[in-house]
Amino acid sequence: MTWTFVRSPHTIDQLAGLPAEARAAALDLIDRLETDPYGNSASYGEDDGMTRQTWFADWGTMVILCNPVTRRITLLAVVWTS
Repeated sequence: MTWTFVRSPHTIDQLAGLPAEARAAALDLIDRLETDPYGNSASYGEDDGMTRQTWFADWGTMVILCNPVTRRITLLAVVWTS
């Protein structure tokens, strides 16, 4: 079973606010996360098995919540520092 990246209006707005070069890399990362979120991320803070961090392109960071019961990935924060 694959994972589903939650595409809520808030998430879409956050991704749409990224520069064009960041948006393409973020969408590529989302595809990889839906295949293997744990293999494409690292624990964020204390390892609770759900809150993860991951990186895209040279300047992007995402903090995500991976729910192993529902197999849904929720974007908590996205940052582009360039």
